[in-house]
Amino acid sequence: MPLIYTLVKRKDMSKDAASGATLYHAQTSITKKLTLNKICTRIENICTASRGEIILVLDGLIKVMNEALSDGESVHLGEFGSFRMVAGSKGSNTVDGFNTALFNRAHIVFYPGTMLINLVNNVSFERYVPKKDASSESSGGGGEDDRPGEL
Repeated sequence: MPLIYTLVKRKDMSKDAASGATLYHAQTSITKKLTLNKICTRIENICTASRGEIILVLDGLIKVMNEALSDGESVHLGEFGSFRMVAGSKGSNTVDGFNTALFNRAHIVFYPGTMLINLVNNVSFERYVPKKDASSESSGGGGEDDRPGEL
């Protein structure tokens, strides 16, 4: 299934752009939300595991990942990808002047594995064009004020 996108008008930020020039850019939109409940239902439909077993395994995975990432380990999930925790810091003029208060907020970084890289390499796109009704055409609405995220 293709990714849905809309076109939005934005100011042209290139160096040689004329003052006030604009360009149309594509903006992908999320069309649905896949919740944990729906994930469990889908998995339940393709295997012999029960809903309770699926939730038990996913809950266990989250707990193990939390412990591993907290301990500075990277977590590798095969073709799905890997996770690790990273944090940079502000600098100090001396070794003795450095303390943990100089750390920036930590982040969890995800590196996709072959399964997701293949998905990204084979993605297709489909433009979403809102249908105009008679009232918007008669009032002069529609067209250039496509709002991102609205379907």
